[in-house]
Amino acid sequence: MTLRPSYPYPIGETGSPEAAALTGQPLALTGATMVVPTLEEAEEAIGPELRPGQGNVLSVKALSVDLLERSDRLTVVREASLEIGPREIVGLIGESGGGKSVFWRSLFGLLRGANWRVAGEAFLMGKPLNFTDEEASRKSRGREVGIVPQDPMGSFDPVRTIWNHFLETAQAHVDIPAQEIRAMAEDSLAKLYVDNPGRILDSYPFQCSGGTLQRAMVAISAMLGPALLIADEPTTSVDVTVRLEVLSLLKSLRERIGTSLLLISHDLKAVMSVADELNVMYGGYIVERIKTGDLVAGKAQHPYAKKLIKARPRFSRERLESIPGAPPSLRERQGERCPFLPRCDQSRPSCSDYAMEAFRVGQGHFVRCLLAKGEA
Repeated sequence: MTLRPSYPYPIGETGSPEAAALTGQPLALTGATMVVPTLEEAEEAIGPELRPGQGNVLSVKALSVDLLERSDRLTVVREASLEIGPREIVGLIGESGGGKSVFWRSLFGLLRGANWRVAGEAFLMGKPLNFTDEEASRKSRGREVGIVPQDPMGSFDPVRTIWNHFLETAQAHVDIPAQEIRAMAEDSLAKLYVDNPGRILDSYPFQCSGGTLQRAMVAISAMLGPALLIADEPTTSVDVTVRLEVLSLLKSLRERIGTSLLLISHDLKAVMSVADELNVMYGGYIVERIKTGDLVAGKAQHPYAKKLIKARPRFSRERLESIPGAPPSLRERQGERCPFLPRCDQSRPSCSDYAMEAFRVGQGHFVRCLLAKGEA
């Protein structure tokens, strides 16, 4: 088994070099016989594109997702591109209905039904993702990619103990005794500061608080040391104090297991507190990609991103600004014009003919708006 530093859990197949190359120094497990490659051997095995600090854990290029409804073809996500580097935390933010959840679910085979069509390219640790291969998607979830769903209470089976959920997840991806899985589960909970992990494992979901269930869900997702952790609205169903704890725990996983994190939320303030980079999504488009520091410094250029900043709660005497109107429905945003146009107070006549081309305005800073090009 190949293990991540400071997190003694198996990842990938026996002898897998991918995790070792992404996280640095391979680590041996006391009492086990393993053949673990050196860092140099791992780098040579997987090529230079995945050497630490050089490659991306996840790379998505021009992803489009369509929903077929009777005779209509409705585009839910359009030409979305995103990159996440090793140990990087990337936020995907925007109002509900903008396509955030559909975006990541389409990558890992979680769009149910036969009416979805996915186009574009995506690579996980340098390997192409096959959007139509359901078995390959299932194997990658839990082992290479950990997923923290929106509603922890609704994600647990109420008639099964927390331990049963840990056991089922691990046995779907690794062939090790239940006793070892139990030790891994307890250690995973302990690393998330859960008191008395053994008692929690033997409890049923209804016997646990919302905060404990959220931590348990994160622990299950991180148990096998995935290269990428996806947290979809992880703070929605918890109170303010627990929300801060959850965000802190998610951020700490970067150092504890060397994972990268995709944090999806409509809560801009929460995401800004932990993310290195933000991708602002509206109407199916990623309208701006910007470093968090640049966003805080007032360097956002898309009108929607600027409005989000001004609308976030803060300790100030200034009145919060609202964004007039409502997000477009799925049918209203068909076509290639800017979906924010009806709500934009900076629009110009030329915006009506703008085909949502992306402009690079700085290092790692991209904007889909004519204002960024200076031609509006």
